[in-house]
Amino acid sequence: MIYGRRPRQLLVVWVVSLVLIGLIYWLEYSAPALHELVIPFYWIVGATAIFLTWRWLRARSRKERRGGDRRRVDRRDQPEATSSSGSSEQNREGPARPEQ
Repeated sequence: MIYGRRPRQLLVVWVVSLVLIGLIYWLEYSAPALHELVIPFYWIVGATAIFLTWRWLRARSRKERRGGDRRRVDRRDQPEATSSSGSSEQNREGPARPEQ
């Protein structure tokens, strides 16, 4: 287990990549005239496998990405400049009463 996670997704990526490379090789072996045509596909499959491996490792790193509390306790009492702040101010005061 890497970083406490099972490497199932990583194994699937590499097994599928090897199967695709094997199919491309079989096509190239069956039709040698396609050699120049299939070379970019090797690169595409390899680059995709490396990219997905990088994403898998990055998403499971030990580093704390959140940084801090997202609720911003220090800003709760300050009015915000968003359009939803007006409705939240009304909700704090209670329902609007019609004037008579």
